Amino acid sequence: MGLSRRTFLKNTALVSSAFIVGFYLPVKARADEGAKEILHPNAFIKIDADNTITFLMGQAEMGQGTYTALAMCIADELDADWEAVHFQASGIDPVYNSVFGPWMLTAGSTSISTKQLEMRKVGAAVNEMLKKAAAQKWDAALSDIKTENSHVIHIKTGDKFTYGELVSDIKTMSIPENPELKALKDCSLIGKPTKRHPSEAWAKVTGQTEYGIDVRMDNLKYAAVLHPAVFGATIVSFDPSEALKRDGILKIKQIPTGIAVIAEHWFQAKEALNHINVVWDKGEFAKISSEDIRKEYDALLDKPGASMRHDGNTAKAFKEAHSIISADYEFPFLAHAPMEPLNCTVHHTGDSAKMWTGGQVQTVYRNVCAEILGLKPEAVEYNNTFLGGGFGRRAAANADYIKDAIYTAKDEAWPIMTLWTREDDIRMGNYRPMYKNKARLALNQYGDITAFEAKVVGQPVVKDTILGFLFKDGVDWAQWDGLTDHPYSIANHDMQAHSPSSPIPVLWWRSVGHTQTAPLVEGIVDEAAHKAGIDPIAYRISMLDDLRCIKLLLDVQRISDWKNRKKEKNVGYGVAIVKSFGSIVAQVAKVKVTKNDFKVENVWCSVDCGFALNPLNIENQMISGINFGLAATKYSEITIKNGEAEQNNFYDYLVTRISDAPDIQVSIVNSGEKIGGIGETAVPPIFPAVANAIFDATGKRYHSLPIKIS
Repeated sequence: MGLSRRTFLKNTALVSSAFIVGFYLPVKARADEGAKEILHPNAFIKIDADNTITFLMGQAEMGQGTYTALAMCIADELDADWEAVHFQASGIDPVYNSVFGPWMLTAGSTSISTKQLEMRKVGAAVNEMLKKAAAQKWDAALSDIKTENSHVIHIKTGDKFTYGELVSDIKTMSIPENPELKALKDCSLIGKPTKRHPSEAWAKVTGQTEYGIDVRMDNLKYAAVLHPAVFGATIVSFDPSEALKRDGILKIKQIPTGIAVIAEHWFQAKEALNHINVVWDKGEFAKISSEDIRKEYDALLDKPGASMRHDGNTAKAFKEAHSIISADYEFPFLAHAPMEPLNCTVHHTGDSAKMWTGGQVQTVYRNVCAEILGLKPEAVEYNNTFLGGGFGRRAAANADYIKDAIYTAKDEAWPIMTLWTREDDIRMGNYRPMYKNKARLALNQYGDITAFEAKVVGQPVVKDTILGFLFKDGVDWAQWDGLTDHPYSIANHDMQAHSPSSPIPVLWWRSVGHTQTAPLVEGIVDEAAHKAGIDPIAYRISMLDDLRCIKLLLDVQRISDWKNRKKEKNVGYGVAIVKSFGSIVAQVAKVKVTKNDFKVENVWCSVDCGFALNPLNIENQMISGINFGLAATKYSEITIKNGEAEQNNFYDYLVTRISDAPDIQVSIVNSGEKIGGIGETAVPPIFPAVANAIFDATGKRYHSLPIKIS
């Protein structure tokens, strides 16, 4: 599609001697069911007269490599000096909105897949303008002009202009309607293994990167919040008199979720929480434990649910089946547990406010602040810092830790950083939901799957959120994603869901619904392969029509040397393949089982995301996702007792340690298909790959996570 002048809502502007260009391309929002087109962004480039080039980033950087990858797209087409460019987090502006709707959002592994092309067009358009400006100054033909390392060069004379020297010439130019992009073979960055940009990497190594927890300013105060231990509990009364006597305590106030203590230093505020006498109304949920939830879900599994998929005639297929496989699955609540504790700094100055945090939903958080403080959104200045891990937690639909900070700072004289403890984060909810599922497969005499039945029970994560349009007809996106659209060729389906409610808040977790659908689909398909007496990879290939999936399975078979794997005592190999977020990932896991434990020794991972924009970052994200997923495979779970989460911190909410990390080999397959996401896609396959490997080693199936060897 050409970039018609009409599609640009902003043209060039001279701002502090800088040329700033912003491109707006119309993309139909997924939230919009009608024909209306909502404008969505590409990027901004800022070029100063001194030739400083800054890329303004609307996406959040939380370690996934988005800044570097998107900057590569601009820099390559712009021919900018890669080592010298700078990054700056943008403010709130519709130009940076997500494809999901009218807000800034970094989630769903969409940053690169939805923005890389637009970023390239930004760089190409500005490059074209710079060459045109130089040609006019030199009275030269465009064919005699080239660009290199942030300079425009006259090929015949060797004369040069810096990009900054041409700022005044390009600021009034019309933006090219259809900038020509480089052929991928001619790119110097795109498609090449590229390390994190030096400025980002060096700032992190030296501690100069500003995370939310690093924010400092004059007269900054700190707050800690006393939250109820029981989900849904409320305050009857509290006595802060003893806490107010302690050094550094400035104020104690009740906020909707608990009691906030404001102090000169954070540890003063935190310790004062122990000296507040509170009477809680714990409510009926104080009688509930994990076993009660389990019984509720089991009862729902015996009842008809909302239809997720129904095609063919499953009743006939099961009646005529040569054999039937059934399995029940259980997956616990999971905390995100990002390394940087949740935090937000707010300064309310009457008719305006400023806030600082690392957020994945900047527009939402800004608007929440405005609503609570009674301000117009534009009166709130939002500053997005680097995120010390996100995994979905910093896109909290209920904005829990953000609201705590806003209510705490409301009408106060100081800027206040509200900092949650690790215990607050792990005990306060916004978990990946607990799920109980069941599945049945009908097999014919050849072992082919003729029918697939499934039921999913779990709290909905998108209902009543900004992504509420993904909750339809009683079915939640996280319940069906990866299940109803599994890749296998099966004629008959009956898939249903139940969406129970609870005071425990739930939230999307890295790879969202695939965390519960992948172990179900890839687990029970593996059982079908065993029942049919066919090699697990060969069986999957026989059930697939998708050539990308077939090629990926053949690739992971190759890199794992699957056909030559040795049968060793207590050692097993398992395979899984999952399509998610526009990409496909196949994994083979090698697991060694001891008496009551197991160790994942090797993982071979093949990934097809269409085109590898930065192969090094893709490899890193595969390694990251595998190790992240291993935590939930082996250790992580939130259990409920008397209405409270039983886990508190990393000593009892266990995550992957260095000693757990397997040797990982990654193979990237460039299929040439549409670019897909990467940040979450390595997580889902590791669950069933490990479970299938344990079966291969022991002959025992494990249908629940975390896997506890018995």
